[in-house]
Amino acid sequence: MLYKYMCFILLICFSCISNAQNKKLGKLTGFYESFLQNYNKKDEKIGFVAPDDRLRSNHYLKIDYTYKNISVGLQTEAYEKNALLGYPEIFKGNGITNYYVGYSTKKLAVTLGNFYEQFGNGAIFRSWEDRQIGINNALFGGKIVLKPTNYLAIKAIAGKKRNGFTYSDAFTYGADVEVNLLKDTNNQKSLQLGLSFLNNRESYDGSLSNIPTNVQFLSTRVNYSSGNVILGAEVALKTNDVVINDLGNVTSNTKNFSGNLIQLNGNFIGESSGINMVLRQVNNFGAKTNRLAPLNQLLLNYIPALTKQHHYSLTNIYVYNPQARFSFFPGEILNSVGEIGGKIEWYKNFAKKTKWGGKYGMQLNVSFAQYNGLEFSTPDVGTTKVSNFKSNQINFRDFHVEIKKNWNKQFKTSFSYINLLYNQQLIEGFGSTALTANTVVADGTYKFKKGQSLKMDVQHMWVKNGKGNWAATTIEYATGNMLSFFFSDLYHYQNASGGVHYYNGGLAFTKNTIRVMASYGRQREGLICVGGVCRLVPASSGFNLTTSFSF
Repeated sequence: MLYKYMCFILLICFSCISNAQNKKLGKLTGFYESFLQNYNKKDEKIGFVAPDDRLRSNHYLKIDYTYKNISVGLQTEAYEKNALLGYPEIFKGNGITNYYVGYSTKKLAVTLGNFYEQFGNGAIFRSWEDRQIGINNALFGGKIVLKPTNYLAIKAIAGKKRNGFTYSDAFTYGADVEVNLLKDTNNQKSLQLGLSFLNNRESYDGSLSNIPTNVQFLSTRVNYSSGNVILGAEVALKTNDVVINDLGNVTSNTKNFSGNLIQLNGNFIGESSGINMVLRQVNNFGAKTNRLAPLNQLLLNYIPALTKQHHYSLTNIYVYNPQARFSFFPGEILNSVGEIGGKIEWYKNFAKKTKWGGKYGMQLNVSFAQYNGLEFSTPDVGTTKVSNFKSNQINFRDFHVEIKKNWNKQFKTSFSYINLLYNQQLIEGFGSTALTANTVVADGTYKFKKGQSLKMDVQHMWVKNGKGNWAATTIEYATGNMLSFFFSDLYHYQNASGGVHYYNGGLAFTKNTIRVMASYGRQREGLICVGGVCRLVPASSGFNLTTSFSF
């Protein structure tokens, strides 16, 4: 029934597009995306046993219509019979999940219904959607944006965050003001000041007496840019709140704790090189609209992983999940209260026809990131008394070097080396506190005539204090005629079971905004992270089909 409903909506959309645009009756746009997996019954090599409903799928359909200053839209979702493995259980069934109506001019914008928004960098408030990690915490309520001058912007929001097909019990409201004190478009100078306030109101009717109904957040920021220099700073504070353990339960402590965040950014851009830096301290600042929400659901703010974002399969096995709040080992043993650290990245472009650049030029990128745990001392956190707790160990360290070079008009290569120190016990709850990994990657792309290309990479990771070494390769061939073929294999050759191949192969069809991809293979168990927000994916194997198009 659901598929018939979606097809009916799509037919209406296509029939209305030409009429709506040609007759100047407005503009209709839309997007459809689906993920389907048919799991194998079992795969003993990776320890996978499929659930009874082996065929699972996620479907998303979004439609927006704009007429002059008025816009309306909706999003419908379906998870049949259940969502793909690894997604929260709240994604089950089907129905309309987002809908809104809006009115906007140059100086005023009003939205009622579901909407996405963030204050500044998102340190105290962000609502967003990321289907890959199972997040859609759009706020349902109202938003007003005022821009009385080119130098002033005011936002006000109020509502409840979406939680699957329902909404949070808490009510969130706040405001953000941003003023530009120095705006010179000719010299590209800007000095922006921002101030944000947020209140999260969550009722509590349990037996504990020290649970605050309201938790407030305050943030102030400054951003300056002039020519090739960009500087920024933000300070955010959180009022006292109860401590929640990693199982989503209120600890039996008698004291609440506040939180804070300090972040500094700097970018310096030269003619052929540049440096970008970020330093951040986070102390008990992770927040959810519902304190007891599990995993990554109902996130109130956004604390990203300010590390190098790698794009190869092996370099994404050990990814950093920021330690932004109190976390515990089993038995209420305090594990982490926050972190301090940062990242520095330097890049250099060597010009064509120079000693280092050669005939076609070369690029060099070097980055270093490190985050340490914060020190903390208290006699009263959790059911287990923890006195003089101190955590200044390294949570994560990443050193990365990448060299890109074009050898001629058809052939280009990339070589990378990554040295990683990963506190697996802290980040994942098990394993070593000092897992190290050294990874090398060689990547090459050759372009043939008529749009054809062949891309291949080979990777190897040496792991110490972990579960063995890895090797991997990926091959992609584009025909230049809408079709491409791919094959990849991650080989965990020092696995306890004697070695496991996580292979995956398939093809993709792309034309205009239509893309269809089919594949068959295995998925390794681990974290899938986007900007430091993660979803745990179980090991599995089977057939996959992905479809998307927009209009």
